[in-house]
Amino acid sequence: MSALSNLLANLWRLIGNTRSRLFGHPPGFVWIEISGALPEFETPAGFFRRRMNRGPGPATLQTLRERLDRISSDGRVRGVVLRVRDVDAGWAVLEEAREELLAFREGGGRVVAYLADPVDSRSYYLACAADEILVAPLVTVSVTGVRTSVTFFKDALDRLGIGAEVVAVSPYKSAGEPFTRNDFSREAREQAGRLLDGRYEELIRVICEARGLTAAEARAAVDAAPHEPKEAVAARLVDGVIYEDELPGRLAAGGEKPRIVEWAAARRSLKTPYRRRGPRQVGLVQVKGAITRGRSRRLPVPVPFFGGERAGSESVVAALRGAERNRRVGAVLLHVESPGGDALASDLIWREVGRVSAKKPVVVLMGNVAASGGYYVSAPAAHVVARRSTVTGSIGVITIRPAADRLYERVGVNPVGLERGERAGLMDLSRRPTEDELRVLGQQIGRIYDEFKGRVSRGRNLPDLDAIAGGRVWSGAEALELGLVDGVGGFREAFRQACELGGVGEGGPADVLLKIPVPRAGRPAPGEPAEVVEEILEGLRREFLEVAGRVWAMGPYEISDD
Repeated sequence: MSALSNLLANLWRLIGNTRSRLFGHPPGFVWIEISGALPEFETPAGFFRRRMNRGPGPATLQTLRERLDRISSDGRVRGVVLRVRDVDAGWAVLEEAREELLAFREGGGRVVAYLADPVDSRSYYLACAADEILVAPLVTVSVTGVRTSVTFFKDALDRLGIGAEVVAVSPYKSAGEPFTRNDFSREAREQAGRLLDGRYEELIRVICEARGLTAAEARAAVDAAPHEPKEAVAARLVDGVIYEDELPGRLAAGGEKPRIVEWAAARRSLKTPYRRRGPRQVGLVQVKGAITRGRSRRLPVPVPFFGGERAGSESVVAALRGAERNRRVGAVLLHVESPGGDALASDLIWREVGRVSAKKPVVVLMGNVAASGGYYVSAPAAHVVARRSTVTGSIGVITIRPAADRLYERVGVNPVGLERGERAGLMDLSRRPTEDELRVLGQQIGRIYDEFKGRVSRGRNLPDLDAIAGGRVWSGAEALELGLVDGVGGFREAFRQACELGGVGEGGPADVLLKIPVPRAGRPAPGEPAEVVEEILEGLRREFLEVAGRVWAMGPYEISDD
């Protein structure tokens, strides 16, 4: 049946390619827009949704790969013009996008970056993958370097009369610091600075390679930013200043101005690659967002410590079992984009990854962050691939014990509890914890931390983890040196490993990558505005209550790029 399906599909594509070859008029260049968060994969859409929403969806690494591959395989298009705007992607994702653009250039295609929006360090880092960088006349080139920031809440919580005790396995396990401090601890500042140094050196390295500058010249150009367009040209950061309508003249070859068209128009004149689907496939499962119990869901508003996207253990386990049951799936590609989360939920996913991997190899592809619980679930995989800029490690756990006694006193609330049992009020928010209760919480996280280290030690064959665990965070490049991951690369490397280990010998990602659906929690039915607001507030109340008393395998706090 599969062979017949391939034959019919390729026959239809042959007809279309013949028509394209005889009557199609391919452009000289194709516009490729890169914007937003640039997620790894497209969100699967049903048949009717695809038909009703024909506009371009959000840019993803998957669409970038597929479009560049199709343009390259056609052979009649000279290259692409990048439209880079409002890039909000992580550095590991930008690293992958750059590699795809460089591969396109190595295959003979030309890449031109045209920047008509304000240029920051991230958009410029991506543009450095181009043969030529052009800007609009009034664009400011603000390649000012890299920066991280953390929002600390201690003073705000104090004003509300709320405090918290954070019990962590090590000073490096700093996920709870925003609730208990007004500044970095020495250990947190040390590792945040180390990661920032690596990111800055990567930016300088790319500028040097792309623009032919020395390291001293690149640093001087960054320190002198922001630059007006003519200053950027003088500093050799860009190649020219033109309006968009002048692009065809700039790209003319032999006096003939090329047509530059959008992808939607270009795709109709490009050849469609023939299907090469074999009997086996690679199943794709995603762990995206903070790990928690229950089903995957997205919170209506972002919540500190968790973010908006939640990777539910029930949903991820169901997807892994679906890949296990599918006879065509020879290997599983587990994409992990998570700072960690609930330790129990992480352990449930860890168990399933190890169990499935004993039957079908599981290969992990790490995204911008795969730390703490995100690393926990990756440990039993057959092969782990990270990007150089991936934030990973953070092997350790914490627990947070809130106390709202001052708030209760301030608002005149006097809760009175009757207890039977020495520690029945262990998580009583109306009072501060006792020394005995903190000791008990410390014993609890100590036991779970030992289990965490044991799982990593066995999965990664690392007998002594103390020097690299304790909540310490590493870049993907450092993790490779420490043995925490098996390779540094991107999607293509992880996919190749999955095909090799799973015996998937024929076809590319478009042919043999099968997305395994992850069940998600349903949304409430639409109601009156007041009912919707009430539902949102009730959901947030439940999320905040989950923080107290649970053990969290959570990465360091969220570090945002400004």
